[in-house]
Amino acid sequence: MCELVLALGGGGSKGMFQMGAWRAFRELGLEFSAISGTSIGSVNGALMLGTTYEHALEMWNNLTIDQCLAFSQSSKTVPKSEDLLTLKNANLLARELWNCRSLNTAPLRELLNKYVCEDSVRSSKIDFGIMTTLVPDFKPHAVWLDEIPKGQMIDYIMASARLPGLAPVKIDGKTYMDGGIIENVPVSMLRRRGCRQIVAVDLEPKPSVLNRFDDNIQLTLIHDKQELGGFLDLTPAVLKRNFQLGYLDTMKAFARLNGEYYSFHNADYSSLIAKFGIDTVNGFEQAALIYEIDRTVIYQADEFIRLVRERRAEVQREYDENRKALEIEHKLSALASGKLRVLNLLPALRLAFLMEIKAQVREKGSAPRLPLRLFSAVDAAADALSKLNESED
Repeated sequence: MCELVLALGGGGSKGMFQMGAWRAFRELGLEFSAISGTSIGSVNGALMLGTTYEHALEMWNNLTIDQCLAFSQSSKTVPKSEDLLTLKNANLLARELWNCRSLNTAPLRELLNKYVCEDSVRSSKIDFGIMTTLVPDFKPHAVWLDEIPKGQMIDYIMASARLPGLAPVKIDGKTYMDGGIIENVPVSMLRRRGCRQIVAVDLEPKPSVLNRFDDNIQLTLIHDKQELGGFLDLTPAVLKRNFQLGYLDTMKAFARLNGEYYSFHNADYSSLIAKFGIDTVNGFEQAALIYEIDRTVIYQADEFIRLVRERRAEVQREYDENRKALEIEHKLSALASGKLRVLNLLPALRLAFLMEIKAQVREKGSAPRLPLRLFSAVDAAADALSKLNESED
């Protein structure tokens, strides 16, 4: 019977989020009796068992594309961006795939051999499982370390992380692909072992793991509701952000912090709720997203409200100064006549536009019919900011 166990999902370079979660696990004093991983989750699971936290973080902090992929001599170029799947690298990728039919992952295998000690993983008291996909049948193949012949652990990790376009992985005559094709967060292999207290780290904004099991599962889900970036984006700033978000979201999952998109100490979050109500606080967080306020820090209540106010004032000045160029009066007329079909405004300016409409409604007591598809992403923020303005009056 398992105790607390961990499932690590796939997501390529977004796996730095799981390193932030690992930092939180250490601070929380959490210990797992089993770890399962899919794709980058299998890499991080092996790191958790096969090296130290500091050594694993060193690998991630210094990770570059050429440590993951090798390009043929015929390419004659190197990636122009640390995010491999960008237009800057389109010609390089197209040429490499045309010449070689797949991308060479030998550097990644070498990197794993450098940082992951298979003997250490095997000597750990923690079970380790890897989710892969058998092709061409596309059948799940979940394998535990005690089923893997000695010396083949890295082979199975490479199999679990073999995305389409990467070099084929064959083990004992069988071909494998990324385990995420079948199950991106490998909870099922833990459940089949009788584990009931599962911590799952999902790297996608829409989680694939649902807390609706019929077999008494206790699931703690760690994930971020925003997109963490491309799955081959190794831009240092993106990695640093995802590490911090992984830490903060884990602390929220275990009730050490609170907030939807932003992070607050519990007392600060409670004070915001007591003062404004949950719907308005959610609206403040939506406004902060629109204003691109930093999500990687822990906010005090007053500090967060101050930043929202400051950004609201900055955007309002931009909005007022550019009314003519933005054709605001024309847009207001089109809205009043029911002819507004397209709203070509950046999210922050769209919010300012909606705020103006709501202010007019409060003055005149009548409202034009708002096309919901144009304002749904900013409506809660507008309502919350309106209440904030009222509280200042």
